[in-house]
Amino acid sequence: MSTPIRAIQRWGRSVLLAYGLVGVIFGGIGVWLVTDLMTSRSNILAERAALALQTSKFMCQWFGTTLLSADFVLRDVTTRVGPAELDRARTGAAERERLSALLDGKLKTLPGVYGLGLVDRRGVYVAAADPSLVGHTSHSRLREEAGWLLDPRLHVEYVPAQRSANNLPALLVSRPLPSPDGSFQGGALAAILLSTAQEWLEAFPVQRHDTLAMVDGEGALLARNPPRPSAIGGKLHDLSAQPRFGNSGGSATFTNTSPNDGRERIYGISRVERIPISIIVGFDKAQALEEWRHRAWQLAAGYLAMVCLTVLTLRSHLHTRAQRDEMKRLAITDPLTGVANRRQLTQMGAMEVKKALRNRYPLSFLMVDIDRFKAINDTWGHPTGDRVIQTLARAMVASVRETDVVGRLGGEEFLAILPGTGPEGAEILANRLRVHVEKGLTTPSDEGVPVRFTISIGVAGLEEGATFDELLLQVDKALYQAKAAGRNRVRVDPGGRAGV
Repeated sequence: MSTPIRAIQRWGRSVLLAYGLVGVIFGGIGVWLVTDLMTSRSNILAERAALALQTSKFMCQWFGTTLLSADFVLRDVTTRVGPAELDRARTGAAERERLSALLDGKLKTLPGVYGLGLVDRRGVYVAAADPSLVGHTSHSRLREEAGWLLDPRLHVEYVPAQRSANNLPALLVSRPLPSPDGSFQGGALAAILLSTAQEWLEAFPVQRHDTLAMVDGEGALLARNPPRPSAIGGKLHDLSAQPRFGNSGGSATFTNTSPNDGRERIYGISRVERIPISIIVGFDKAQALEEWRHRAWQLAAGYLAMVCLTVLTLRSHLHTRAQRDEMKRLAITDPLTGVANRRQLTQMGAMEVKKALRNRYPLSFLMVDIDRFKAINDTWGHPTGDRVIQTLARAMVASVRETDVVGRLGGEEFLAILPGTGPEGAEILANRLRVHVEKGLTTPSDEGVPVRFTISIGVAGLEEGATFDELLLQVDKALYQAKAAGRNRVRVDPGGRAGV
């Protein structure tokens, strides 16, 4: 039979196995939760990036309609007005009034456009829907950008208040009027006030920390929602990571942290086709993930609560089981030595006898008694006697197999039940144990003096039809013979040698 140490080791392994199994289960659940949360987080960010991109495309197309409408009118004007008419308007009031009336009529068809005018090769307004502009010099870069173009094209630029003819910041949409040889002869210009673009941008609702912005081809801020008047006209530094589209239209998404407020945003940017104007939609990343974070915290709290509850339940169950097993162990073990008590020996012995007879395999008993134990008690005291008994119990447990049973019958008398072992093998084991006790075992007294002792052993083998009580009588008889022969002896009951 196993010693309490072995029983504790087995119990410890079962406890570790139980906690290990729970750990594996909850570890798997934890990995699944983390994977699911990270997947949902990636999906939220991807959806928000797609929404930013689609919103910027929509706004870009909407605002682009105004620019393209202005371009359509400018194309019509440059088709109907030639360099000669510009020269006549510069010197003749009638031609100037006619062209100004034409521009005024065209302007009324362009909602959102503030002014419409014609400049000559010098960049001076020779006709305008607003007559007060006539004679003023346009500071547009149209002449510089047009150069010697063979094909006229649309130009869009940001003009700050100090360069504007009407002292108002505006977007200037223009088309050059080239001569047949390609040289610049003048152009038509339409002005969209930045205040109009700002009002248009503010018409779109934004959540806290989100942004909408309009920028020109050089990254200058033209309008913003929420408004930031002091930043208008300046470079948009917080979007330094934005992609470049060249001269064509395009759209993209990116993520960047703003140096203005330190918040990370998911941006969608789209550019008007063939026009250097871009619309940028920025969604605050932390705000986009706010609901996800709440869900993550809830799942984490629920997971931890479930782990704690399970661990507490498991701990309570294991504690109850340990108490039950301890009570069972105390009921079947000898309190002094930890081996089987007499009641357990009787039950195990009767069971092993029945199994041996049924399966027809050998079975032997060893009965061990400490020689002159009374003298040990009288000489060294009962505590030393108890230690001698414990030393012998440990030696017997170490000498037998796991399948064997060692128990204390009472006092200094022990019994070993050896399933599958005949009397000859039992006799060899008994002699080995006797010699080990005689030559190798000592027990310290209360004063620290090593106390030596010897044992006598009786051996009996199971006979056909015998009972546990009969076999116990046989081995007790053999022990008596060993004592009578002078002690420190092994004797085998002669009737047991025949076996089964």
